[in-house]
Amino acid sequence: MKKIIVFIIFFLFACANPAPNFSPGGNKLPDGTVGQAYFSEVEITNAVVFKENVGVNISPMDSGLRWKPEVITLEREGQKKEEEDYHHIIISGKPKKTGEILIHINGYTMGTSTPGRKIDKVYRIKINRAGDNIMH
Repeated sequence: MKKIIVFIIFFLFACANPAPNFSPGGNKLPDGTVGQAYFSEVEITNAVVFKENVGVNISPMDSGLRWKPEVITLEREGQKKEEEDYHHIIISGKPKKTGEILIHINGYTMGTSTPGRKIDKVYRIKINRAGDNIMH
């Protein structure tokens, strides 16, 4: 009987569909400065995501920032192939004005033995004037 209970517990844990993890944690990305290059990265782990099931919205739209997935170059038998990795989101550009920029990552993960889970994460970036102290 004990063996059956242990088997059931392991089976349930194996089929569990854990929530995606985001790095950095919390809801803030590093501050930026108007007119200066900005670069930050968000990593999604514990999930399977593809171009078709994840999106990133930046507001305001005219903030000067944009996003893209990391591009990985794979080489096999002398041939190179580039692939986009949506587990690694890159935020970059030159902020146009002071204030707050919101980065909203949304969509869903792909499931294997269970359905996928919803992705809904919002980060804030504070944009300062040149000469202001930047807190990271």
